[in-house]
Amino acid sequence: MEAWVRAVVEAIHSSRAQAVIYLAGGASQALGWLLSVPGASGSVLEVVVPYSRASMAQLLGKLPLQFTSKQAAEDMALAAFNRALKLSGPGLQVMGVGFTGSLASSRPKHGDHRFYVSTRTQNRLRTSHVTLSKGLRSREEEDKVSSCFVLKAIADACRVSATIQSDVQEPEIPKESVEQFDEDQELQQVIDGQVCMKVYHFADPMEKNFDRKLILPGSFNPLHDGHLRLLEVASSMCDDGFPCFEISAINADKPSLSIAEIKRRVEQFRKAGENSSN
Repeated sequence: MEAWVRAVVEAIHSSRAQAVIYLAGGASQALGWLLSVPGASGSVLEVVVPYSRASMAQLLGKLPLQFTSKQAAEDMALAAFNRALKLSGPGLQVMGVGFTGSLASSRPKHGDHRFYVSTRTQNRLRTSHVTLSKGLRSREEEDKVSSCFVLKAIADACRVSATIQSDVQEPEIPKESVEQFDEDQELQQVIDGQVCMKVYHFADPMEKNFDRKLILPGSFNPLHDGHLRLLEVASSMCDDGFPCFEISAINADKPSLSIAEIKRRVEQFRKAGENSSN
């Protein structure tokens, strides 16, 4: 493994971020890099390679109009992000990574050799697209280039510095797009069913090592001392659980909560935390 690769992977593993990674059509070396450096269990939650059409359709719940496309990579990243939210440890930053590529094969391809890599975090969607010069590299070499971009995308999402040595030529400069989400947009995505949850952190779980989350669901309209006491007692009985409150934005027998109403109820917890620390 090249020294720069190891340095980037070590920085990723030290970042307190966790990822679910979905790859199709390339970037296989990125997985080897991530998993061969100690510390991968803290940053890699799950890896899936949906290579067949049936596998991809099952993963996304639909068949992409085009498998090697910006939309497919972003759909994969969103699905991976939702999966990461469910698997992640308490208080950790999570991301979903989606990669789809059409690289050199055993037979010549009529279309471009290209790939897309997308990362989704709570408030950002970032996608890179690279078209490779045909005939310039072997499949293994193209796979390495795409692996470098996947590693860089993960490092960027972890907010760690990373300078990659991908050996791309002048015409192959990546095209990038970034979409940033504010709190209202994040909540709307939850209401619309695109994202399974939005997490608000009002305490640092790293003060203690927690193995799991201890969740108290409710409407909390309003939040009162009984709720706080109930979770406090539960926490004393299950000291390896990180205490969390859960509000359902969508209910089967009631209208969905509005963005303003969700924010109003969440604000109660912020104030309760401030009062308890005073």
